[in-house]
Amino acid sequence: MSLTFDIAQTIVSNAVKAGAGQGVNVAVVVVDRAGRVVASGRSEAAGFVNLTVAERKAVASASFGAPTLAVLEMVKGDQILLSSVMGETSLSILPGGMPITLDGQPVGAVGIAGAHYSQDHAIAETVVGRLSQD
Repeated sequence: MSLTFDIAQTIVSNAVKAGAGQGVNVAVVVVDRAGRVVASGRSEAAGFVNLTVAERKAVASASFGAPTLAVLEMVKGDQILLSSVMGETSLSILPGGMPITLDGQPVGAVGIAGAHYSQDHAIAETVVGRLSQD
């Protein structure tokens, strides 16, 4: 199974709704395995810069094949590695990026920004987890 536009749009919609359910405004970007945007969106009150941050989280998650929280945990104790990753402006390893797998295969990632990064991460986990239930 591949990451279709319809699947990506469903992820965006579910994430915005999940944010609203928590009283936060979020931006959401879904990328394919190569880090190219498939779909994006934001709540009306989410700041436009959050779309950029969400895309950077999604690209980082797709590139590393891991949640951005896990990437942050991996690099934070190694100053050289941390500086290297943080110096790449196309990436953000703040929590809120989550890989997407379909039929056991990696197909892309989602990035969420706009709330506290812990909420961004939880929303990403929720919407990606819902894919296996649908």
